Amino acid sequence: MTDKNFMSLALEEALRAYQENEVPIGAVLVDGDGILISREHNRIEQLNDATAHAEILALRAGSQKLNRRRLSDCTL
Repeated sequence: MTDKNFMSLALEEALRAYQENEVPIGAVLVDGDGILISREHNRIEQLNDATAHAEILALRAGSQKLNRRRLSDCTL
């Protein structure tokens, strides 16, 4: 996949956020080999959590999926 493809995925997540009455922000996490690790959108209202931003949720999901704390080879 290309950067353009990953940005399209982030925009799809932003649309989902908008449809759920959230601020329309989406994020994707990609590893160093260009493999999609996670994708998320804002869920602040849904979860009633001020930290439920798309970027934080994508990092949390990626960390859990990869079972590691450091994501230095990944791009958000």
